Amino acid sequence: MSIEWIFDYNWQAAIVYVLVATILVRGGKFLAFKSPELQRMKEWNREEDKAKRANPKYLPIMRANAKVGSAVSLFILLILAPYFFTVESMPVWRYFVDIAIILLIYDFIYYLTHRFVFHHGGPLQKVHGLHHQARDISLIDASYVHPLETFIGLSIYVVSAIATSILMGEVHAAAAAIAFVIWSQVNTIVHTKFNLASFPYKTIDNLTSKHAVHHINMNRGNYSSVTLLFDWMFGTLESK
Repeated sequence: MSIEWIFDYNWQAAIVYVLVATILVRGGKFLAFKSPELQRMKEWNREEDKAKRANPKYLPIMRANAKVGSAVSLFILLILAPYFFTVESMPVWRYFVDIAIILLIYDFIYYLTHRFVFHHGGPLQKVHGLHHQARDISLIDASYVHPLETFIGLSIYVVSAIATSILMGEVHAAAAAIAFVIWSQVNTIVHTKFNLASFPYKTIDNLTSKHAVHHINMNRGNYSSVTLLFDWMFGTLESK
C-alpha cells in the first residue's frame, strides 16, 4: 500500500454519506406517515407483528442481523465511502445515472443470487429457508433473515457501488447514499402488509403483492429485490 493511497482518504465522503442517508430515512418516514392511509398501513403491520414478536425465535435473529448490519455499515463508512466516493460537484444527470446503475447492478446480482443460490436446490437454500418460514409476511419479517443472508445482501450493495465507481469514475457520496436508502427501504416495504391500490400507492401495492406471492412457497418466482425488471426479462414474474 503506497503512502499516496493512504493519504487519499476522503473522510468528507463518509460524512456526506451518513448525513444524506440519515436525512432521507428519518425525513422520509416523518413525511410519509403524515398520510392517513400510510399511517393506517403502519398500524396494521404493528398489529400483525405483535404475535411474531412474542415468538422466541424472532428476537435472536433480529439481534444477530443488527450486528451484521452495523459491521458492514462500519466498513462502508470507513473503507468504501472514503476510497470510492467523492464530494466533488457533478452535473445533475450524473447523480441520477449513478443511482440507477447502482440499483440495476444490485438487482441483477441479487436476482441471480436469490434464484440460483437461495432457491432451486442452491447451496444456501436451507439458509434462505429461515426467511421463508414467514408465509403471511408483515413488517417484522424483513428482519427475520439468516445473518449470512443479510451479510450477502449488504455485500452485493458494496460490490454494486464499487462496480459503478469503476465504470463511471468516482460516485458522489450523496448518490450512493440515495441508492442505499432506496434499496433498503424497498426491501423493507415489500415485506409489509399493504392494501392501497389507488394513486399514488398502486406501485407499492404491486410490489408488496408480488413479494407476498414469492413467500407462499420456495418454488415461486419474483426473485428481484428493487424492481420486477429481471423477473419480467427472465420469465419468473408471477402474480398469483
